[in-house]
Amino acid sequence: MIQRFAGRAALALLVVGGFAAPLFAQTGPSSSRPITIVVPFQAGGGADTVARMLATNLGPHLNGQPVIVDNRAGASGNIGANHVARAPADGHTLLLTNSTMTINAALNFTQGYDVKKDLQPVAMLVSSPVAVGVNSGLPAKTTAELVRHVRDNPGKANYSSCGNGSPQHFAGEAFKQSAKVDMVHVPYNGCAPAISDALGNQVPILFSTIPNMAPHAKTGKLRLLAVASGKRLSFMPEVPALAETPEFKNLDISVWFGLFAPAATPPDVRARIEQAVLATLKDPKLKQEFQARYYEVDALGADGMGQQVDKDLAMYGELAKRAGIKLE
Repeated sequence: MIQRFAGRAALALLVVGGFAAPLFAQTGPSSSRPITIVVPFQAGGGADTVARMLATNLGPHLNGQPVIVDNRAGASGNIGANHVARAPADGHTLLLTNSTMTINAALNFTQGYDVKKDLQPVAMLVSSPVAVGVNSGLPAKTTAELVRHVRDNPGKANYSSCGNGSPQHFAGEAFKQSAKVDMVHVPYNGCAPAISDALGNQVPILFSTIPNMAPHAKTGKLRLLAVASGKRLSFMPEVPALAETPEFKNLDISVWFGLFAPAATPPDVRARIEQAVLATLKDPKLKQEFQARYYEVDALGADGMGQQVDKDLAMYGELAKRAGIKLE
């Protein structure tokens, strides 16, 4: 009887303990170890900013799980992505990257890992559409006027991007192909020098992200003509979407930021992290903080993130083929 009573008592303790234990400890990584969000770019950039904002707010939705950010920059994001693809699939190591990953994959520049086979999507977080802008001295005040200006100056109009094979480069090429205009691409080593030369009117037409351009548009030095997306931004509704101009009705190129896990991560672990991320992004204060930095909160679960990856691979692959874009 003593043994039977001891067994029942132990069972009761397990049941009580089960209710008292954190849910995440049952369906995700150990609460005694931190979750590491790997950012495959340098500190201070867009992905790093998004990761740190997410990490700061995610813990309460994971029963207090510590969340840290680890920058592993290099090789256009491939070093960090490779690290996560080969990490233990237990939910403790995640990748926060942007659409550079799908561009790399579309151009066969992933260097050792397969986007579809080695990583699985967890959630889309935020996005920042590429925008087309001009130096304020250029006569074009709308997208239609810019198209006319370029057509009136065939071969003489130059546009800048943040680099060869960047989302900004692809947006410029999509613009060219959609409007059937002749513009010369001037790639820069980063967004900052491209912005600088646009301000100096050396290359007056530029494709860049809203965070890079908006501060200068406020001072009147640059003019934002449109965002390269299918709809206007919720926090900047005065700027048209390129899709509102007939030639660009199908043009939609945004720099998205998403979360990924190693491919073998168990479905219940991935789902628990997905739910926590989506709950975090519903916080109105966090949403305002993202918008203050010119990021649109586009919270999507794993399925939505996966669909975006597939869409990107097809779109960037086709654009690269038509424009002859290659990465080396």
